[in-house]
Amino acid sequence: MRVAITGGGRRLHVQLYYACVQSRALFTAWSLLQLMRRYPGRVPDVELMFDCMDRPAINRTDYGGGGGDGDHGAPPLFRYCTTRDHYDIPFPDWSFWGWPETNIEPWSKEFRDIKEGAKAVKWQDRVATAYWKGNPDVASPLRVALLSCNVTNKWHAEIMRQNWDEEVKSGYHNSKLSSQCTHRYKIYAEGFAWSVSLKYILSCGSMALMIDPQYEDFFSRGLQPEVNFWPVHTDVAAGGMCESIRDAVEWGEAHPAEAEAVGRRGQRLMQELDMDAVYDYMLHLLTEYARLMRFRPVEAPPPPAQEVCEASVLCLAGEKQRRFLEASAASPAVSEPCVMPPDAGE
Repeated sequence: MRVAITGGGRRLHVQLYYACVQSRALFTAWSLLQLMRRYPGRVPDVELMFDCMDRPAINRTDYGGGGGDGDHGAPPLFRYCTTRDHYDIPFPDWSFWGWPETNIEPWSKEFRDIKEGAKAVKWQDRVATAYWKGNPDVASPLRVALLSCNVTNKWHAEIMRQNWDEEVKSGYHNSKLSSQCTHRYKIYAEGFAWSVSLKYILSCGSMALMIDPQYEDFFSRGLQPEVNFWPVHTDVAAGGMCESIRDAVEWGEAHPAEAEAVGRRGQRLMQELDMDAVYDYMLHLLTEYARLMRFRPVEAPPPPAQEVCEASVLCLAGEKQRRFLEASAASPAVSEPCVMPPDAGE
């Protein structure tokens, strides 16, 4: 979709080119409206292209690779994730404002619930195995391979298939994230691309086992191996994925204080990633991007672009979507946004 913010950061126009998955477009437009509400008059006039699908599209090798004059022609494209091989610009994903299709609440409430669920089970009372629950049927060879690690006595892992159709019928009884902090180790496995599950896994305070992540969202670039997560590798020469999971669990059981500390640091990072930080990232990103623009956005883009406001988004939303949107509404900031550190020249 094409997005234009004009009027001194007070008007939003959106032009859709194709239907996004589920309610992503609706919630992404809402996120921009909430940024404008949080920092009235501070969001710059800006125009950008946003792709709400999963995989990055602007390959570095198509535009000169690692930099220099050859990469000036790369078209800027915003999306929810990127990789080191792509120029796509990472932007907070829709689920920070809620994901009604999976009954996941807006981030501020979901993190609070997960943290409370984590407090209910002390480290020494948690199951001493690595746990993963998700959907392997998303064109992810990694997740399909992970199913073979579900031999608990051999690999110290419990791999559970998530059937979302059944969850919808049962009222999401078995998919509540706050009740899934019962294991000392939790596995993060990418799906078709990156997965929104990373922030929820880290929130449990369990030691997160990340399997060779290829994709990055806007905050995962701040993760440090053996500090706030534990790396798991798929390299056959190094023993393979199941062996790497087993080794991680055995290390954690031999070093329980250190393993618990890794989990707590991951949880602390997610606590620091509150909605204030999310909105500040959005504001700084759009401000820096606007400074690079060589034209001024048209005040009122012609059709088929449509002006979007909170009322129009709520009007388009279904009953459950509307509840999530309203629950994630921002309030005007009472303090200045965080200050960006000096440019390190990178």
